[in-house]
Amino acid sequence: MTAAEALRRAISEAARALSHRVYERDQLPEDERPDPYAFALDFLNAQVGHGWRPTNAQKNAWTSAPLRDHSETYNRGAALARRLLNRDADTDTDTDKEGYHDAGPV
Repeated sequence: MTAAEALRRAISEAARALSHRVYERDQLPEDERPDPYAFALDFLNAQVGHGWRPTNAQKNAWTSAPLRDHSETYNRGAALARRLLNRDADTDTDTDKEGYHDAGPV
């Protein structure tokens, strides 16, 4: 059994256990039903007794990176592209073309 299959199985078992407990709670008269917090705490304590442990889940590294100003990199890439396009236009043997000339900022 792979880790993903084991996780799906554990989630399914926990969901069945919780739905059974909710069903039993809903069968009680309204004035005898436990407090929702106490009900949830009891369920989680039972899950811990069955081996469930909270994990130290962490944010993905790519989401925690701050946004940076990449304008220098973009400008350098645009200048390289202009230079390549102008170089290719200068070496073109077709005399009808005047080449690529960018009128934008350099």
